[in-house]
Amino acid sequence: AGVPCHPAGTQPSQLTLDPPWTPVFVSEEVTLTCRGSGVSGPTDWYIDKQLWWLAGPHHVHVSKDNPGSSSYQCRSPGATLSPPVTLGFSKDWLALQVPARVLLEGDTLPLRCRA
Repeated sequence: AGVPCHPAGTQPSQLTLDPPWTPVFVSEEVTLTCRGSGVSGPTDWYIDKQLWWLAGPHHVHVSKDNPGSSSYQCRSPGATLSPPVTLGFSKDWLALQVPARVLLEGDTLPLRCRA
């Protein structure tokens, strides 16, 4: 796949999750890491398109006490806003998990079942 063109050569920030699956169980912790152009400095974080943390660290830990999902984005110095990544939290006893990343047509879709 080709790399999309961005104004002035600026690339979007890349948001990754560890563990890289969704949904996770309620009260489990997920580490979100934002990578950009390699310029050091603070990172801006967004939840559901609303600014959550201005000038924060390049990685944050999230967990929830209630089930539900949110869309996360970040912007690192020298880069544009990342594509959204949706992270779900479940209180069910069994969860079918999928990768928390963008998949393209033709990609293999790994699935994982957790209890």
